[in-house]
Amino acid sequence: MTFLSNMLREEGGYEYKKAIVNTIISIVEENPEAKEADCEHTSLATRIIHLLGCEGPRTTTPAKYIRYIYNRVILENAPVRAAAVSALAKFGAASEDLLPNILVLLQRTTLDQDDEVRDHAIKHLIQLIFSIVSITN
Repeated sequence: MTFLSNMLREEGGYEYKKAIVNTIISIVEENPEAKEADCEHTSLATRIIHLLGCEGPRTTTPAKYIRYIYNRVILENAPVRAAAVSALAKFGAASEDLLPNILVLLQRTTLDQDDEVRDHAIKHLIQLIFSIVSITN
């Protein structure tokens, strides 16, 4: 719910915001606990991050999702951080304009305290760098 509420504060047209409001209303009507419960379930957070990683790069303004996703790398538990790293890599793979910034963020994440997060960051860094090298050759 917090994520959807935050999306209402972002830029967007009437139809976009109407869809967000309709989604919030549907959630509250079908699950009264959603009005008060804060989502701290790792599996749900990783699903949302995965969705953003799949759909975000295809939007007209993909850069606006990167800050939200990178904040998950900083603020969340290890499984959510690992999912966020993978989502960031998808943005880098989809956009040459965003790639330099994504590489910097992934580079920072190679210093994470968790092995899984570091491994994801290193794997995606190598893949993205390899894709750059193969494109230029």
